[in-house]
Amino acid sequence: MEENITETIAQKQYYILFNLAGEFFTINVKYVLRVLEAKSFTKVPQGPSFLKGVINFNGSVLPVVDTYLKFGLPAKEDFRKSLILVLNLNVEGKNTNLGIVVDDSNDVFAAHSDDIKPYPSSGSKYNVNYIDGVIERKGKFILILNPEKLFESEALLSFGNSQTPGTADADT
Repeated sequence: MEENITETIAQKQYYILFNLAGEFFTINVKYVLRVLEAKSFTKVPQGPSFLKGVINFNGSVLPVVDTYLKFGLPAKEDFRKSLILVLNLNVEGKNTNLGIVVDDSNDVFAAHSDDIKPYPSSGSKYNVNYIDGVIERKGKFILILNPEKLFESEALLSFGNSQTPGTADADT
C-alpha cells in the first residue's frame, strides 16, 4: 500500500500556466525561478531580433526573449502589463538564467503523469520537439513546453550569467 502512495506522489508535477497572445501554455515549475513585472529593458545593439533586451536580475545581466517573436507571432509593442518568467535552464552542461515575456501568469497547478497526453506529431503549428505533452485543464488543451529545448539557442546568450550545475542561488 505504501509503495503505491509513493509512486503516485512521485508522478505528480507542478506547472505554471501562462498566456501568450490569447493561447495558454505551461512549463514545469522546476524551471521557474521567479515571476517579475516587465518594466523596461536595455536594448542590446545588433542583438538578435528575438532578444527584447536585458535586465538586472539580482546583480546579473538577464537576457529577455520576446516570446511573441520566438513563437512566430506579430511583434507586441506594449509590454507594460506583461510579465517575465525567469527560467533556469541547463544547456550544454551549464545552468543559465533566461527571461521570457508572457502576457499573464497567475496559476500553478499539479498534474499526474497519467493526465499528460502525447502531442500530435503532425498537423500542428508548433514544433513537436519543444513540447513534452498536452494536458486538459478546465476544458482546454494546454501545451506543456520544454523550455530547455525551446530556448536552447537563446540560453546560449548567457551574458555572464551561466553557472555550473547545482550552483543556482536559491534566493534568486
